[in-house]
Amino acid sequence: MAQPSTTVETAERSPVIAPVAYGVGIAMISYAASSMLNAEAIFLPYGLTAAALVAVLGALIGTTTQRRARPVRDLTNALAGVLRPEKITARRRVRGIPTWLAITYPPDFNDRDEKLRADVRAIIATRLGAPVSATWRRNKRQLLCDIDATALLGDIVESDTPAAVATDDNSPEQTRLRGRTTSVVHAIMGPSASVADVDFDGDTPTRVEVSYPTTSRDLSAGYRSRVVLQLDAKLPGSWRDTWHFEQDRVTFELRPPFPTNVRYPFMHKAETNSLLYAVTEYNSIVCWKLGSKNPHCLVVGPTGSGKTVFIRNLVVGARVLGIPVVLCDPKMTEYLDFQDLDGVTVLTEAEHIAMAIRRTHDEMMNRYDAIKRRQAQKGGFNKVMFILDEFYIFKEAIQEVWLEMKAYNKELKGREHPCLSLWRRLVVLARTAGIHLVLGIQRPDAEFLTGLARDSFRMRVSLDRSTPETAMMMWGDRRMGTDLPNIQGRAVATTDDGPQYVQVNRLLTPEDGDDFNSEDHQVWANLVARMTTQAERYANGTDDLEFLGPLNTIESSDRQHIRDAVTAPLPPIEDVAQAADAAAARVASEELDEFEEVGAYDLETGDHILLDLDGSQLLVEVEDLHFGAEDDETEDDEDLIEVIYIDDAGKTDSVHLPVDELVSRKTPVSV
Repeated sequence: MAQPSTTVETAERSPVIAPVAYGVGIAMISYAASSMLNAEAIFLPYGLTAAALVAVLGALIGTTTQRRARPVRDLTNALAGVLRPEKITARRRVRGIPTWLAITYPPDFNDRDEKLRADVRAIIATRLGAPVSATWRRNKRQLLCDIDATALLGDIVESDTPAAVATDDNSPEQTRLRGRTTSVVHAIMGPSASVADVDFDGDTPTRVEVSYPTTSRDLSAGYRSRVVLQLDAKLPGSWRDTWHFEQDRVTFELRPPFPTNVRYPFMHKAETNSLLYAVTEYNSIVCWKLGSKNPHCLVVGPTGSGKTVFIRNLVVGARVLGIPVVLCDPKMTEYLDFQDLDGVTVLTEAEHIAMAIRRTHDEMMNRYDAIKRRQAQKGGFNKVMFILDEFYIFKEAIQEVWLEMKAYNKELKGREHPCLSLWRRLVVLARTAGIHLVLGIQRPDAEFLTGLARDSFRMRVSLDRSTPETAMMMWGDRRMGTDLPNIQGRAVATTDDGPQYVQVNRLLTPEDGDDFNSEDHQVWANLVARMTTQAERYANGTDDLEFLGPLNTIESSDRQHIRDAVTAPLPPIEDVAQAADAAAARVASEELDEFEEVGAYDLETGDHILLDLDGSQLLVEVEDLHFGAEDDETEDDEDLIEVIYIDDAGKTDSVHLPVDELVSRKTPVSV
């Protein structure tokens, strides 16, 4: 292919010569015609006038045309050695200088070379005398240039902004960063994307406005995540994105330094049923708003991540609002400073926690009964918060108790301690009764992130860096929390604007030893005073935790009953072996399939259950579970559970069951 040729003119022809020549010609023709026709009085005056008009108008038009063409001609000559433009189209002139250019360049120009592109922009800016924003449309071999018209007008803009704050938009570093930002955006989002604006703080870019052609890619969370990830790698700082889908526009903003070591704002006036616990990167306070939308809270974090401090924030927030708290601590030493506070019941032994679950469940059912009898309305009960930290430590401890109880009493049946079934029932039903649960675990678990638990634990906090799999489980986004820094109290949390990075408030107590300093003492003393003021109502006989009974005092009858069962001597080893042999023989002979009656609330994904369908019983596998209610505010159908199942033909269907309906679930035979 022949190289495009560009002629560099060394001299310009005067725009006056041609019009004068035309005028002289018209004058001579007029003189000759008048002489031949002997009509000098008619032809000669009009001919000379026409000749003069042609000469003058032609000179003016030629001069104007040449002036308009000169910037493009000069630019073509200047770019000949670098870009070798094939065609330049100019529009929207200001004082003869175009403010928009479309330059077609040859296919052998290396438009991937950042230095060459910068040289081209510099030549255009120098020749036209104004800053240039360039868009390289590589698929069309076209360079689109927007020239800043304000610089061509020579306007002087003044303000009262202090000189220390004012920035020079034309500083060399800003010019370099503008070009760098444009190149990065084009590399990430394609050459058709256009950088509309770049804001600076000094020589640091803080905001980038980008428009792009209409596409469906921006609706993909994965695509948006990749864009921000690559922008973080290519530009200094950490960036956040805001997508405006209807305008095909995205705004990237430099994240401010994240606040750390934020003390609990003890002077903050809490809103009704709102428990503050953290701040965002913009120092705005984050609260958990107790209600049917986010009825229960799941907090995930390993030892040392700040999970205990987060739960302390919830306890203090609840007590400041006068909400009583049941605080279960299987680790036994994390919440000792709350034991002497009225309105907070701290339980540490597995038997006590199990009994508290049962009595809280009984209180929930009493409240449901009051609603059914029209003695109370939904939302009319005093709220109660039930916190169970380190759930799996408790589950393991209570299962040991249960195995010992079953070994002592052969009439006891079931795979797990009954309190675990009651706990799942609380998860499903407690929100209507005004009881809010907080569950603490060390790592994400599908047991609380699938099925009915997923719909209940909508308030979530994760205090540890996630893997893509756990991030997808927790947030539905494989990238959320995977870059969480190893800073105590830094978390991803559910907010009104979706999951966000937050910093949990620092709330230390005297039990924290040397870490508890004078400022912590001031915060704690003020909070204790506020909580004590709220607790004065309990002195008047209005204790909302009265249903628990004396669990945290010495030797209650219920506790002694459990202790008697646990400490009873185990059966002889021979009897245990004989029972195991008998169970194995039953399984080998396939004498029976064992089923247990459970409530619909107790079902889990993967369970095999019997359903009455079309007048016959069908064994199906539970694939997923949802609350029947779609409108969380009305809660009209929240007593229904949607069971999505797979039948023996592999067909998927669903059925709605009342929460309390008993279902036959197939169980493995215990050996």
